[in-house]
Amino acid sequence: MAKKRESKNEFRFNYDTGHMNYVFEEEGNKYHSVGITHDRKTFGKKNMPLDVNPQDGHNEKAYIRNGIITNKKRSYFKSFDNSFKFSESDFPKIKSKIRNYKSRRK
Repeated sequence: MAKKRESKNEFRFNYDTGHMNYVFEEEGNKYHSVGITHDRKTFGKKNMPLDVNPQDGHNEKAYIRNGIITNKKRSYFKSFDNSFKFSESDFPKIKSKIRNYKSRRK
């Protein structure tokens, strides 16, 4: 029997990456998420620039890390952070990245 996947829409700190992550899915005891960073590149690959920093009150340039992060739930902070939110112009980019990931794994 396949594990049930449950949609999420929250920001949690990931201890393994040391960054805030946007968690979009829960599967068993794991989360699927996209990483948020200030670095233009991660592991030598370009990151997707965001129009607006998702953290309230911060103006530094922010990026979405390339790739999807799959990690055990215990690698993430127990509660989610409400001070983060994607702008209306950035959310379609994130949604597109997630849709692409979901269609490729089938």
